[in-house]
Amino acid sequence: MRPLLLVLVLALTLPVLAQTQTRSAAVYRCGPEGRDLRDSPCPGSGTAGNIEYDQPSNADSKAARERHFADARQAAVLAQARRASEAEARHQRAQAVGLQSLPPPAQPASSPPVTHLTPPKTAKAHKPSAAASHPR
Repeated sequence: MRPLLLVLVLALTLPVLAQTQTRSAAVYRCGPEGRDLRDSPCPGSGTAGNIEYDQPSNADSKAARERHFADARQAAVLAQARRASEAEARHQRAQAVGLQSLPPPAQPASSPPVTHLTPPKTAKAHKPSAAASHPR
């Protein structure tokens, strides 16, 4: 009975400890109309103001990291499934296109022998004889 009571008390107090903490920081407004915010005093004169912000607890940070990693794993699985689906669609389209095209021409059972033709030889020009080139 005592361990059960201890577990119940811990279960009720842990959510309180896991809550975010409100903190404040000193901020100096500098420049025209105080639009430049700094964490150190301004060179001229500036008034310090407090800004409150929420500091997440370690449990919240860890939970956010785990959600981020789970989302990244799920995105990788979905991307891999998409790539596989696109590859299957491309494969099916290629088969469908092949069915609609003309069949390749049938090859004859015995094809005629291939003859390689050589170009005809050209006749060489004759040299004129020496007697024909000299006038008499």
